Parts: sequence; structure tokens; C-alpha cells
Amino acid sequence: MAERVTYHVLPGEGGGWSVRLVNTGQIVSSHRSKIEAILRGRELAQSHEYSLLAVHDREGRLERQYTYGWDSNLFPERRSSK
Repeated sequence: MAERVTYHVLPGEGGGWSVRLVNTGQIVSSHRSKIEAILRGRELAQSHEYSLLAVHDREGRLERQYTYGWDSNLFPERRSSK
């Protein structure tokens, strides 16, 4: 089963925005604008078989979530033939 990788776009230091990998708690990247952080978070999330990108507002509240890929054990009919 593919483990879901989760990234969060959160307010960063100095008014910027950070992309944080939940599994490790590591800040993966820092950006001046929220849209830059979202685009980088999307790029990172899409590089995994099964992932989630959670975007927060300036107060830290969850604003939106994006899921990429799928868990092939939950949806065996969608397995790709490689």
C-alpha cells in the first residue's frame, strides 16, 4: 500500500509562506508569495504516487485540500499496467 505523503502550505516567517512535509515536519521550501508556495507544493505532491496538499490561510486555518494519485489497494481497478 502506498503511504500518503502530505505537504502543508503555511504562513512562514517574515510574512512569507512555507511548504512543510508533515511526515518529517521539515520545511521543504520558503516563498515570498502564497501562490509560489502553492505551486511548489503542488509540484512536490504530484511527484508521489499518493499525496495530499493542504493550503492554510494567514491565520493557519485549513483553506483547501488537493489529493493527487490514489492508493492502489483502495482502488485496485485503477492500477496501471506498466
